[in-house]
Amino acid sequence: MTKYLGLHETLETLELIAFKTVCVTKAVTMSKLLPDGDLKTILSGDLESGSQGLQQLQRFITNREVTQND
Repeated sequence: MTKYLGLHETLETLELIAFKTVCVTKAVTMSKLLPDGDLKTILSGDLESGSQGLQQLQRFITNREVTQND
């Protein structure tokens, strides 16, 4: 059985990818402007989790495995 997303699911996932991309971009930009070490630590953690979430969403969109029903 081939797994495909419906049109509305694809569009919603693409919206999430766009939102996460903006969040990661803002975190990268802000991390260069912050003088405080504690805030940079918090922001780098947010950047790491945001990047991982973005990668998971991208895999979800591009992963179209064919599975067998047993």
